[in-house]
Amino acid sequence: MSEIAGRMFPTSFVGSYPRPSWYAYNLGGRDVLEAMRDEDFAEAYRDGIRAMIGDQENVGIDVAVDGHLWYDKHQGFIGSFALYNGERFDGTEIRQSEGRMLQVLQASSQATGHDAVEEWSGMMEVFEAINSTEMVITAKLGRGRLHHAHNWRIAQNCTSKPVKAMFAMGPVELSTIMVDEHYRDRKALLRDMADIYHAEMADAVAAGAQVVELDDLIFLAPQEEWEFDVDILNRVFDGIDAYKIWHCCHGGTPAPVGMAPYEAMFPYVKDLQVDSFDWSFAQTGYPEAQLKLFASDGFDKDLGLGVISNKNYLIETPSEVADGIRRALQHVAPERIHLTSDCGLFAYARSAAKAKLRAMVKGAELARSEL
Repeated sequence: MSEIAGRMFPTSFVGSYPRPSWYAYNLGGRDVLEAMRDEDFAEAYRDGIRAMIGDQENVGIDVAVDGHLWYDKHQGFIGSFALYNGERFDGTEIRQSEGRMLQVLQASSQATGHDAVEEWSGMMEVFEAINSTEMVITAKLGRGRLHHAHNWRIAQNCTSKPVKAMFAMGPVELSTIMVDEHYRDRKALLRDMADIYHAEMADAVAAGAQVVELDDLIFLAPQEEWEFDVDILNRVFDGIDAYKIWHCCHGGTPAPVGMAPYEAMFPYVKDLQVDSFDWSFAQTGYPEAQLKLFASDGFDKDLGLGVISNKNYLIETPSEVADGIRRALQHVAPERIHLTSDCGLFAYARSAAKAKLRAMVKGAELARSEL
């Protein structure tokens, strides 16, 4: 990332950003190409992305993100992180559910160390769109109407800065909240999903994307499957000629702090064929045991250091961001570090999200000046 941005400690963030208050459109599950034939929608959509990227340019972000205006604004919290892909694949059908997401979290509680019923039941109203939806696989999955390269291209046309290409919820995590009525074979299902994501990623790179990021909380799958899940992510990234990021956080804003079992996962994921692991650190106080993982013998992945928490409304100070960088520098060479947010900023007021990004940029400047 330092080479792409042209300086040490380059800044970016995880893709979701608060949409402008005047933006009143939703895709409504449509094909984005179909929606863009509507002149009013197309104009507002492009202007909305320009506004979101304009905030990033204003504060000095090095690698921009499109802000995910292609996410529908569902009831509850950012349901399109799952639903954008799930409802656009060939071979899926959307049905009503009674607590699908809560069931998945309960099943993963052994790996995460959290009691999903106790800790999440009160949050399911916030996650209503996902919890009340079943994405049912009724036939062989196909790419359908995803068009991630198109989404990326619109954003890149709004700025001269590099824009990360992002692909919503990754295949392993998404598969855990889908209902399989076709494959009856989880490995076959995941292989087909990996091939779809790979094709979408390859198209984005062919369109010019220099940085690709896949968000996938693979720890939501059973631990005995993690080795195979890493194979699935490698299948997605195989041959992709870009800077490749795997983002794995502690979940969106309403999720518990520190739920990702990084140390337990590390023996499985350390050989993942990517350039960077982007992990959450700000909300958990930069645990030294987790930072030390990046200094493991033979491990050369870059550290996407989460320096902006998505779990509270406090605006970090530049000195707090710089202190997080200093802690990482005790274990990781500076050229291996870039800065990001712990997760997306969708839940914040736009002014607060922008202030958080500004603090990250100023904190990077402070740390840079100390080298």
